[in-house]
Amino acid sequence: MLKVNFDKKRLVINILLVLLVALNVFFSIQYNQNLIKEDEAQIAQSNKIEYRLQTAQFMKFFIDKVLSTDGEIAYDDRKKLEDDIRALGDDTLIKQWEIFSTSNGTSTQPAVVKLMSMLSNRMM
Repeated sequence: MLKVNFDKKRLVINILLVLLVALNVFFSIQYNQNLIKEDEAQIAQSNKIEYRLQTAQFMKFFIDKVLSTDGEIAYDDRKKLEDDIRALGDDTLIKQWEIFSTSNGTSTQPAVVKLMSMLSNRMM
């Protein structure tokens, strides 16, 4: 009778140990997955901040070199503006930039206003 009790205790202890190890593995996996999700969220947030910063830098350069300048804009400045807008990787901004850069006369001001509006919306 004593031996049967001893075997039952041992069996229960072994089952509890296996259960505890399994729970430990499960919670470790959950913890690691949560860390990965947090890292991904942090990277996504960092990318958003970087995009907004690039947009703000482009907008400032645009204001300084295009809106504040009377007459012709230097080739280097035009090239930098073109490269910077393409670096943002936003197709709608690029299309609006092309509309602005090909506009002349009375169609320039509405194109500039729309471009500036789109840029400010991207920074929000």
